[in-house]
Amino acid sequence: MGGDLAGITEGLDYIQSLGVTCLYLTPIFRSPSNHKYDTADYFEIDPAFGTKDDLRRLVDGVHARGMRIILDGVFNHCGYWWDKFQDVVRNGEASPYRSWFFIHSYPVDAGRQNYDCVGHYKWMPKLNLADPDARDYFLSIGRYWLQEFHIDGWRLDVADELPTTFLEAFAAEMRGWKPDCILLGETWGDAGRLVNGNRLDSAMNYLFRDAAVAWLAKDALPASEFGCRLNRALALYPGETNLRMYNLLDSHDTARFLYEAGGDKARLRLAAALQMTFPGMPCVFYGDEKGLCGESEPEYRRPMAWDASSPLEEVYRRMIALRKTHPALRYGSFHTELACGGVYRYSRVWNGTKITVAMNLGAEPVKAEKRGTLLLKKGENRDIIGAWEYEVWEEQNDGGNDL
Repeated sequence: MGGDLAGITEGLDYIQSLGVTCLYLTPIFRSPSNHKYDTADYFEIDPAFGTKDDLRRLVDGVHARGMRIILDGVFNHCGYWWDKFQDVVRNGEASPYRSWFFIHSYPVDAGRQNYDCVGHYKWMPKLNLADPDARDYFLSIGRYWLQEFHIDGWRLDVADELPTTFLEAFAAEMRGWKPDCILLGETWGDAGRLVNGNRLDSAMNYLFRDAAVAWLAKDALPASEFGCRLNRALALYPGETNLRMYNLLDSHDTARFLYEAGGDKARLRLAAALQMTFPGMPCVFYGDEKGLCGESEPEYRRPMAWDASSPLEEVYRRMIALRKTHPALRYGSFHTELACGGVYRYSRVWNGTKITVAMNLGAEPVKAEKRGTLLLKKGENRDIIGAWEYEVWEEQNDGGNDL
């Protein structure tokens, strides 16, 4: 179905055509499960996905197109069948790896689950990365894939449960080998502990995602409360950090945005407009631009619809191109200008340029405010913004960054 390493390589021209600049792959290492978050061998690629040569070809193809690629590092926990944990199962207190885990009693017994796990799932034992030997082992894993395969960085699974000392050691080690590597962490809340000059570069911004789903997909908020939630999320971090937060609408751990929106593609178009014009790094979960839908696992992880076509693809291309063309959308400060009823209007200001985005979720059309050059508009009438429509304007200002 094109979901292995060779399949992604074959799809690189399409991915590049969207305007994508970086790929993030969920775990590719050997594991007995379909999701691969219960790693059995951190130095081998799972045969379901291909070989190390397949990975080299994928990385080479990504780099030849001016893109980057990061892998998923599941270092907070391992799989039950990982050889280090199996040594503890066999040898108990005599195992040299016993301190790598949180064992409550011996012998280790999956039935009694007498060891710490992730999510109380017995097949994913929790790792103790405060142990120096365990820490050094996982630093060697990160270093190996950077050195041998020239990947561009790591996404750390369950990063908010990793010790701060490990985050700092991992960042120092990876940047020592590749100063511009990308280090991204998973968290579902405040990422303040994770994103720091000597820790990670970015974190998954589920606060952004939750607000977007509540307002744009479910009508669960008025525009005023939506604006408050966005500005609260921005207030958690310095401006420089906000510009590199990983802004998603959905992921391999959530229902698809389109499902949350009841299949309404107009809502997804508005969400894409928000995502591409908001401070941070927008991330498109594969197939959203094809209209993939799904409520629960494995439905929302269904295979990529490589051969399908959807009008949404052109929406994403236009939105991504808009972002790449206008530096204010990548670097600009953020200002909420209006949040009333179903209308939300905000601006990005950078180097004397102001770009204003207005969205209307209300049932009634609202008057459009002409603000210089119209860059993008959903809807035919230039004098109004109809229900489920948006517009983007650009204007110049000699006053610099503050208007």
